[in-house]
Amino acid sequence: MKRILALTGFFVAVVFLTISVSLVFLSINLESMLVFFNQLGYIVTYISLLICLFTVIATFIWYPRVRKKFSSPIRHSGLSVVKLILGTTILIIVVQICAVFLYADFLYQISFYLFFVSLVMFTIRNLVTIGGAYLHKRRERKDSGSGFTDKTPLVTVIIPAYNEEKAIGKTVDALLSLSYANKEIIVVDDGSTDRTLEVARSYAKGDLVKVLTKPNGGKWDALNTGIEVAKGEFIVCIDADTLLDPNAIQHLIKHFKDPKIAAVAGNVKVGNRRGILTKLQALEYVVGINLHRRSEAYLQNVTVVPGPIGAFRASVLKEIGLFEGDTFAEDADITFRILRAGYKTVFEARAFGYTEAPTSMTSLAKQRYRWYRGSLQVLSKHKDMAFNTKYGRTGTFVMPWRIFNGIIYPWFMFFTLMWLLVFCFNPISPYTVYQPRIGGGPPEWAPGQSSSNRGSGPPNGTTQVGIAIDFFQTIPYIYVFWFLAFIILEVAVAAYAVSLDFKEKKSLLLYAVFHRLSFLYILDIIRMLSQLEEAFHYPMKWEKMEHHGTATI
Repeated sequence: MKRILALTGFFVAVVFLTISVSLVFLSINLESMLVFFNQLGYIVTYISLLICLFTVIATFIWYPRVRKKFSSPIRHSGLSVVKLILGTTILIIVVQICAVFLYADFLYQISFYLFFVSLVMFTIRNLVTIGGAYLHKRRERKDSGSGFTDKTPLVTVIIPAYNEEKAIGKTVDALLSLSYANKEIIVVDDGSTDRTLEVARSYAKGDLVKVLTKPNGGKWDALNTGIEVAKGEFIVCIDADTLLDPNAIQHLIKHFKDPKIAAVAGNVKVGNRRGILTKLQALEYVVGINLHRRSEAYLQNVTVVPGPIGAFRASVLKEIGLFEGDTFAEDADITFRILRAGYKTVFEARAFGYTEAPTSMTSLAKQRYRWYRGSLQVLSKHKDMAFNTKYGRTGTFVMPWRIFNGIIYPWFMFFTLMWLLVFCFNPISPYTVYQPRIGGGPPEWAPGQSSSNRGSGPPNGTTQVGIAIDFFQTIPYIYVFWFLAFIILEVAVAAYAVSLDFKEKKSLLLYAVFHRLSFLYILDIIRMLSQLEEAFHYPMKWEKMEHHGTATI
């Protein structure tokens, strides 16, 4: 928290220094300063929008090429989903051009309400998320006890593995180093074609480490194989590339002192931060995943107990019928089935699991394709829970909120961005026809004025102050304000999320602006295209990412 305050102080100091230098540079001329900052606002906005524009164009060029490398086939109609979004963009261009020629003010009115609604949605979304996360943090401080004080129940750790020869050894080593003694480790080889089984068997130690093998049937089937032979009262499921923090298990199982809690989500961290891509993912895990998970945990309705680290009450897993293979997001599906059965799910921020994140854009695209389609499959499977009071908070709030966050919000915000990009870079748009100019001189005509006033210029004797004020009255500042406010609020949310995580490096905030302007839009485009493929029932296969065992604690 001290570092966050220091960064905030540094930012404020820079702002005051900039203002001071500007005052000196402009000879304490208030009128010139207004025009200067007016121009500066546009420059910053346009640079930011250029980054967004480049990101969108590059993604639409790059993703279709990468999509052809997926194991999931593409239908004979080709990449119709890409064409659909490109068609939407062209439609926006046509609508805006027509609005300019027919009635320019109408374009400004549409844009104003669109940007206003998007900013309200963004603000409410983040206030709800931050509020829930804050309340969860307060509860964490009160419930900092050890949970089981008189016993250490047997915990079974299950590792499903398919072609993980490079990672499985480090994963088992980390488990053997756990401070929790009463445990058993089960490695389930899911029909690997490499040396995974051989490496795993080299760690076999009586009842401590057991190694099972079976024909390839999928991750969910491998997990069920392990659960069926597990002896533990509680089961911790991890991925074959996950390294657990030495104290992770005791932090997870302490929550099970409440008999209604059936699952605990751990804190997933990127363990291979070697370049900008993995660091951007590390920030996304903190802001885009864990912050929302904290918020859900306040209601004890976490909707995804993640595959890399999650703990379950064994009796509940058997009660609901174990994992199922009808979706590509078995972790989200099992969580919703637990909630459907009336149990609680929570989040433990101190149970760290370090996973290996994709190091190439192709691997990232494959991973997110599976995540996003799988998530939509789960929401479709459990759609009867939405707005259903029978399921309590899950049905009345959590499920609708997840639909909003995962489907409605990304589409609406992307549409708003595309509208703004077209609005600013369309050469016929009045926004580009009229730009503020340092040094005065009346504009030929100002957006928002009636046609009878266009070209009339300022009255005789209008001073530079008058011109500056006229700028504020006629230029669509709402668009500049919307975009800059959007970026500032996003960075503020990132700073708060990082401050909540006591083990997270504050240096991640250096990537916050680029994370918002570029990385998240890439993910949103992949999300939308994946959701469209799911809606059109494209065939799908498991897009496995190759792990290299590079994660560290």
